[in-house]
Amino acid sequence: MKGYWKQFVGLVTDSAHKYRYDPFFRSEVTIIVLQLAFAIFILLVVGIIATQLYHDASVAVTQGIRASLSANSTPSSVGSSVIADLGAMRSRTVTFATGAVIAVTVIFTYIIARIALMPTRNALESQKQFIGNVAHELRTPLAVSKTNLEVALMSPVMEESLKKSLKSTIEELDRISEIINNLLSLSASIRPERLEFRDVDLGIIVQGVMRKLKNLAESKHLEMEARMSERRAVLGNTTALEQIVMNIIKNAIVYTSSGGRVLITVEPVHPDFIEFTVQDSGKGIARKDLFRIFEPYYRADPSRRRGHAGSGLGLTIVSELVKVHNGRITVRSAEDRGTTVTILIPAGKMKVGAEGEKLHEEDNASEIAVDFSHGSRRV
Repeated sequence: MKGYWKQFVGLVTDSAHKYRYDPFFRSEVTIIVLQLAFAIFILLVVGIIATQLYHDASVAVTQGIRASLSANSTPSSVGSSVIADLGAMRSRTVTFATGAVIAVTVIFTYIIARIALMPTRNALESQKQFIGNVAHELRTPLAVSKTNLEVALMSPVMEESLKKSLKSTIEELDRISEIINNLLSLSASIRPERLEFRDVDLGIIVQGVMRKLKNLAESKHLEMEARMSERRAVLGNTTALEQIVMNIIKNAIVYTSSGGRVLITVEPVHPDFIEFTVQDSGKGIARKDLFRIFEPYYRADPSRRRGHAGSGLGLTIVSELVKVHNGRITVRSAEDRGTTVTILIPAGKMKVGAEGEKLHEEDNASEIAVDFSHGSRRV
């Protein structure tokens, strides 16, 4: 008997320790307690309603009996009166009981859902903060390492094999830096309250990105053209918009074969929206991959991945940033015919730049559209 008591005490002690330090176990216990409280409350409501119904029925029957003893009453009229009273009581009681059960169920369900999701919500928030902190801490040593390697490459007596190895290392450092920047962008997009919105000239952002990607486009002998409308101001965050434009145009360049073409347009399409479109003549995206391109870390088929070692976060970040701007993104693609990405952003009030032409899309292509302007998603 003493051994069982020690086991029971040990179990209670372990459970108390686990309840204190394990948020998921604490949520499980809280949910069980709430469900028991919910069951007890329902039983109390049913008991109270049954007691009240019994009391009202007894009163109605008693009154019917008294009425039947009077000289002016008939059995049929008394019976009809009692039946009508009982029917009214039943309707009133059922209505009250139904309303009470529905209200209590909704309240308890909301409380249980909040408690059940609380550990996950806290864990996700801690994860975002951890990713952001780690990414910030890694940027400085990466930049120092890259600078040291670039200085070492300036040596005139370095062997060609070593120089090639150092260049490869610098490329990998650039890739790591890009992943870190993507992680920071994703972290920022999930916290829209940190972003400042104002009127931004989207054309200037596009031109700046094109200058940065000029060498990449020239290395593949691509024709890159931009057509700007006079009205191209949007209401947005400059850094976030630059990330959107950079990821979309860079994808178009990377996945377009040598000698291809990338066409970029910025123009108003509705009174309250500006359309940013990037059309390439690349390999296109297979239908089975098109509907998953916004998933984090998802990569398309091997033939499309070959030679392109991205992080798999680019379009996820674009989707999140478009969502923050209450915009809409559409990706239209056909294999061996290229891809067209169209993004709608709420318009600003400025008018700058030169008049442009509208880009016409091709037919017979698969399409995925994500609309964040009204909090909906259409595929």
